[in-house]
Amino acid sequence: MIKLALTTALAAVAFSASAYAGQWNVTEANKAGIKRAQGTWTVATEGDKVSGKSEMQLDNGSVLTYKIEGELKGGVYTLKFTDRTDSKKNCVWTGKPVENAHNVYFGEVACDGEKFMIRGGQN
Repeated sequence: MIKLALTTALAAVAFSASAYAGQWNVTEANKAGIKRAQGTWTVATEGDKVSGKSEMQLDNGSVLTYKIEGELKGGVYTLKFTDRTDSKKNCVWTGKPVENAHNVYFGEVACDGEKFMIRGGQN
């Protein structure tokens, strides 16, 4: 019985070490720093692979959602946003750690014909 409990506990620890899910607070802003959307990302990380979804609210009150997929390498996130409800296409965010901030990332998003900034932090 003890062996079964120990095996189960070790399996749970191994699983949780390989896959991590968390919620981020996120703000999208134009290049001048004016906020255009705010909300959350639910992100799962397994190894260097990242996936998830967003639930944002635009400054006009409309809901913005999209899917997130990409990777974390060398402390830098490279994430693609697909199925954006605001019709932006081919969006890729490069998020780098913010100096002197714990689990906060900032960087530019490049979409077809438009660029903006995202600041996000893990809860």
